Amino acid sequence: MNELERVEAQAFRDIVTLGGGRAEMVGGALCMLHPLFSQALPVGNELDVEAVLRWYDGAKHTVATPSDLSAHGYTPGYALMKFERDNAPAPVVDTALRIEETRDEATFLRVCAEGMGLTDPPGGFVGAPGFRCFIARDDDEPAACAALYQDGDIAWLGIAVTRPDFRGRGGQRALLSARIEAARETGAHRLTTETGERVPGKPDQSYRNILRAGFREAYLRPTWQSPR
Repeated sequence: MNELERVEAQAFRDIVTLGGGRAEMVGGALCMLHPLFSQALPVGNELDVEAVLRWYDGAKHTVATPSDLSAHGYTPGYALMKFERDNAPAPVVDTALRIEETRDEATFLRVCAEGMGLTDPPGGFVGAPGFRCFIARDDDEPAACAALYQDGDIAWLGIAVTRPDFRGRGGQRALLSARIEAARETGAHRLTTETGERVPGKPDQSYRNILRAGFREAYLRPTWQSPR
């Protein structure tokens, strides 16, 4: 089993189910269905695509896998680059924003909503077992947020969002460093995250921030759009 995929799948399973959606292991993949997020994340060595299609029962979804799913009617989507790093110290980031850990779900979800253009992002995971959430503030104003999920000595860094008025001020770089240090303090030795692949003409700030934080490219993970 791919441990980088497993820990990400565990985190998303909890995010989806705590947020009122469904998540179930089907055909070698964690299949998730939520009004804002419908994706199958394969975690085993074999993927039963027909079982995944039956589970979604016509609902639109994506499947994140290097396997070619075109024979099943799927079409290629925007791939993600998966990254990993060891537990070396995080780089120091120069920013005027203040980073703090939070259990304030309302504020965390407000940043998610404004930064991602959502009206009702799934909640319930802030303060849930395995999760630690962080806010970057400009004085008292929340500017950016990000989450850390840890299972033993492996940790996943995700849900990195910045409100539009606060972009370009080092908030996400600082949040990366804060989460790396938080994971190191609680025994993580392997850390992982992901962002969209580099495509000419497409912004790649998140990609560069991840590399600056000491992560290395692990592998490209294609995404397939469902046939219906």
